[in-house]
Amino acid sequence: MNDIKFRPDKLGVLGGMGPLATVDFLGKLIALTPAKNDTDHIPVVVSSEPHIPSRGLAAQDKQAPSPLPALLARRDFLVEAGARAISMPCNTAHYWHGEMAEGLDIPFLHIVDAVIGALINGDHGGAKIGLIGTKATVEERLYEDPLNEQGFRCLVADAAITADLVVPGIALVKEYRAKEAKPLLRQAVEGLLDRGAEVVILGCTELPVGLDMADSWVAERCIDPTAALAQACVDWAMAARQKAGVN
Repeated sequence: MNDIKFRPDKLGVLGGMGPLATVDFLGKLIALTPAKNDTDHIPVVVSSEPHIPSRGLAAQDKQAPSPLPALLARRDFLVEAGARAISMPCNTAHYWHGEMAEGLDIPFLHIVDAVIGALINGDHGGAKIGLIGTKATVEERLYEDPLNEQGFRCLVADAAITADLVVPGIALVKEYRAKEAKPLLRQAVEGLLDRGAEVVILGCTELPVGLDMADSWVAERCIDPTAALAQACVDWAMAARQKAGVN
C-alpha cells in the first residue's frame, strides 16, 4: 500500500472549480498519456471541492471571503495522500498560485506556464494572442503580463464582450448547458479574430467545455489551457518515472 501511495509519478488534482471542468481535465490527462493498458496511466488523487469561495469575487474585492484557506487545505490533503506534484484546473485560482506553492517541496504546475509552452511549441512566438476569460482573469492580467514578458502581443477581450458573452457562457456551462453557451462563446472568439488575433486563449476551464474542442473550427483557432496543463502533467509524470527508474 505504501508503495502505491508514494509512487513518484502520482499527481494531485485540486479541482471542483467547477466540477465539470475537473472532469474535462481528467479526460484530457487520460487521452494525452501514452498508454497501452491501465498500468501505463498516471496515478491521480483528486480533490473536487465545489464549495471553495468565489475566486473571481475575491481576486477583485478584498472584503469578499478569501478562497485561500480552503485552497491550502485541499493542497495539504493532496500532499498527505501522496501527490508528488499538484495541478489546479482553474485559471482564476492561479491568482493565489504563489502563496499555494510557497513552502512546497513538490512541483505545483502553473496553467499559464503550460499555455506559454504550448504557444511556443505551436510556433506562435511573437504572434498576437487573443484572450477571453473571467473578469478577474482578464483584469488581474493573469495571462497578459506573462505573455508580454515572453514576447507575445496580447489582445484582450473588452469589458462588453466579457460581460455580455463570456461570463454568461461560463455560467451556462456551470449549469450543464454547454450547447447553449457555444454560440455566445464563439461570438466572443470571432470578435478577437476579427481584431487580428492569430489564436485565442480560452482562459477559463469552462470555456473549452462550452466551445467543444472536438469542433475543428474551435481547435484550429483556440488554445485550450486545460489540455496544455494536462500535457504538462503528462510530461512531468513521464520524467518522474524515468528519473525514479519505474514503469
